[in-house]
Amino acid sequence: MPSSRQYKVPRIFAGFLGWWDNRTPYAISCNLLPHCRVIYETSSVMERNNEFDPFADIYNRYWGADYHAQAFPIVERLLLSRLPAGSPILDVCCGSGQFTAMISRHGFQVAGIDASERMIRYAKENAPSVHFAVADARDFSLGKTFNGAYSVFESLNHIPSASELESAFSCIHGHLAPGGAFLFDLNREDAFLVYWNETNAIVDSGNVCVMQSEYDETTRVGTCKITAFELQDVWKRRDFTVRQTCHDPQAVSDALYKAGFSDLCLYDAADAGMTGDIAYARTFFVVKA
Repeated sequence: MPSSRQYKVPRIFAGFLGWWDNRTPYAISCNLLPHCRVIYETSSVMERNNEFDPFADIYNRYWGADYHAQAFPIVERLLLSRLPAGSPILDVCCGSGQFTAMISRHGFQVAGIDASERMIRYAKENAPSVHFAVADARDFSLGKTFNGAYSVFESLNHIPSASELESAFSCIHGHLAPGGAFLFDLNREDAFLVYWNETNAIVDSGNVCVMQSEYDETTRVGTCKITAFELQDVWKRRDFTVRQTCHDPQAVSDALYKAGFSDLCLYDAADAGMTGDIAYARTFFVVKA
């Protein structure tokens, strides 16, 4: 962050918003690359979701520190503790790679994918020892398998439909060794209602970012219109939009099982140890391939 001032980053798309009843833990069947080169890994011709490309520089500077610090102990307890030391693990929707770097520093062989080419360029800077690929979570093929996978910071809410969620889950399942664990988090609808109907701003000496968000309860889509100004020789303006879908909980569960996963367990973020805004109406999921 270029300034010593502390910014409270808005909760909307804290990473990359969701559901179930508020503040209640659930359990279902609980049995429980070279630096400058960008690699593309896809298995067909699905159009890549690149809506975060214009947001990557702002995201890299300002987003995630509080979430990363609170999410890591949960990921460590619910996922990493199940894996042998040094296991290969896949970061799905890795963003700008700061969380990936944390996992890598704990000795795991991490690979990361994200649909945003610009995010991947930052990820290569933030975690230079990790292999990253530009790939859409709904349709990718890396040619290898992993002992575990995760997708944090509610990234999968950027997938707009249940059928596309199932495609993503199928791709992830296909990259896991038998019995491999997959962890991800989504926010419950209460989080959309609270955090996706407001205006937020980040102001720094050379950057201004204004975010106006709105959640449509009928379509279950959150829309955030972003206007960003960056001081170069003069102030340069960019306007773009980021959307998330609040998926029906039963549809997500069905998509996981259709993709081949089993032993679904759900954990409320606050009960798992998170505090503050980022803990509100957030659920962590763990399934087994």
